[in-house]
Amino acid sequence: MISDALVVSFGVSLVCTLILPVLLLIVLLITRKVNPLPLLAGFLSFFISQIILRIPLLQVLGTQSWFAAFATHTVVYVIVVGGLSAGLFEETARLVGAKLLKKHRTYKDMISFGLGHGLCEVILLIGLGQVNNLLFCMLVRDPQLASSMGFGNDLLQAVTQQLAAASPLMVYLGILERVSAVMYHVFATCLVFLAVKRRRPVLYLAAILAHTAFNAGVSLVLMGLSYVVNTTVASVLTELVLLAAGLACTAFTLSQRGRFDAPEMLAQTSTNES
Repeated sequence: MISDALVVSFGVSLVCTLILPVLLLIVLLITRKVNPLPLLAGFLSFFISQIILRIPLLQVLGTQSWFAAFATHTVVYVIVVGGLSAGLFEETARLVGAKLLKKHRTYKDMISFGLGHGLCEVILLIGLGQVNNLLFCMLVRDPQLASSMGFGNDLLQAVTQQLAAASPLMVYLGILERVSAVMYHVFATCLVFLAVKRRRPVLYLAAILAHTAFNAGVSLVLMGLSYVVNTTVASVLTELVLLAAGLACTAFTLSQRGRFDAPEMLAQTSTNES
C-alpha cells in the first residue's frame, strides 16, 4: 500500500518542481527581471539537446548488446554516458544559443538563458513526473477507478511495487538536487556566454568538463559513500556536497557581472593596414 507520507512528498515535489517554477518565471517576466527571448532560447536548448536528441539516442543505444556490455563498466559508464555525453549535448546547445543571440549577451540575458535551461529540466523531468506519480497513487488506492481506465491487476501491481520502492526522504532530496542543478545550469551558461562574448573557446570546454564532473560526481560520490555508510545517509551527504558545489557555482556566476558589462572584444586588425 502507498503511505500517506509518500503521497504528501509527491505533492510537495509537484508544487516545488512544477507550480513554483512556473509562477517564478511569470513573476520574473512581469517584473522584467529576465528577458523573454533568451529565456525561451534556454528552454529550447534543454528541450532539443536532451528530450529530442540525447535521451532518444541513449534509448536506441540501450537496445544494442555492445552498449549493454559497456554499461557493466559502472564507473566508466557513469563518467562517459552520465557525465560527458550530457555535457557535450547541453553545452553545445548553449553555445549555439549564445551565438544566435547576437544582441542578447548581457548579464541579464545570460541569467535568463540559464534559468530557462535549468527550469525546463525541472519542469519536464521532475514536475510532470510527479503529476504521473500522484495519478498512479490515486489509481492504486481506487482499484475501481483503475479498472475503468483500463489498468489490469498485473499492471496495477507493477505500478504499486514501483511506487512502494520510493521513499519520502528520497523525494525531498530530489527537490534539493534540482535546486543545485539549476544553480549549476546558470553557472554553465555563464561560462559558455563568456566563451562567445570574450572569444575564449576554452571556457566552452571548461563548461563541458564541469558538466561531466557535476553529473558523474553525484553518482560516484554516492557510490563511494555507500561503502562507508548506509544508503540513506550516503544520499543525504551526497546532496549536501552537491548543494555546496551549486553554491560555489552561484558565487562564481555573481562574480562575473563585470566581465559582461565590459564591451565585447573586437577582432584584431592587421598591422599592415594602409
